[in-house]
Amino acid sequence: MELTGISPTIKTEKVQVKKAESSTVPKADKVDMPTDRVVLSSGSLDVQKVRDILAQTPEVRADKVKALKEQIARGEYKIDPAKLADKMMTSLISETLA
Repeated sequence: MELTGISPTIKTEKVQVKKAESSTVPKADKVDMPTDRVVLSSGSLDVQKVRDILAQTPEVRADKVKALKEQIARGEYKIDPAKLADKMMTSLISETLA
């Protein structure tokens, strides 16, 4: 069974849109269109500042590494076992709590 003639025919017209050339429209006749804006929160600005600082900071502090190498070479580098154990425990506890 074939169903025909149920929906009405929709007539469409072709519409031509002509863009006005920018040179033909005087500047005084142009309508100021609103522009898009982006407003960042203060927290977002703080994050951007931190990123900029980190980008400028070298990953390896060459001066610190050089000083430690010199101490090791002279035999002056001493490790405080209590201080090392304290830092290890603090790190372990902070990782466990997080």
